[in-house]
Amino acid sequence: MLEPPSDGPAQRLTTAKSQRTYQRIIDAAIDGFVEDGYARSSMSSIAARAGVTRSRVQYYFANTEQLLTEAARVLLTRIWGRYLDRLDADRSSPLDAFDRLMALRNDREHIAWMELVAASRTDRMLRRIVERAQREADRQGSVAKSRLMGLSADQRSERLDALADLARIVLEALTLCVIPEDRTRRVERMLGALKAMLGLYYGQAEASR
Repeated sequence: MLEPPSDGPAQRLTTAKSQRTYQRIIDAAIDGFVEDGYARSSMSSIAARAGVTRSRVQYYFANTEQLLTEAARVLLTRIWGRYLDRLDADRSSPLDAFDRLMALRNDREHIAWMELVAASRTDRMLRRIVERAQREADRQGSVAKSRLMGLSADQRSERLDALADLARIVLEALTLCVIPEDRTRRVERMLGALKAMLGLYYGQAEASR
């Protein structure tokens, strides 16, 4: 069950039923971002998706900004949690995990998050929400980078950190792109080159242990 922050609607989640309703509203918002887009995801449309009244949504979230803030937080929590779960499950090689991380780019949460990121370019309120959620997720991102390369913080160089960040940006860009079938080989080559660079610096860090 999701745990909202203490300054959010936590005081209203006192029963199992209220927690389920809260979860349903958040999931409905995420589904709306994926299927209808941010611009068409209103409080009313989210309420309809969740199977509750608009007033019920407002019982948990006083306004659209509060709902979007919580949806963004939940999205990044799920995305980074999935990264870390995938990295923990892969025991063969740190670099093999790279392929598995890239396979996550078409999941529901990534698509919803990228929809919010794209829309935030022209929506000041949403931009503040996205930036705040991203800052709060930076700690999880740092953990993921360390696990991706199997290195501790003192073994990572600035260049290696930059490559790990580049891997994340490439993943996000591929989530946004609609890639024609005749270009899939180009994408595979690009990912192969990025993985080779990660491997090169990972090998150098290993050698310096």
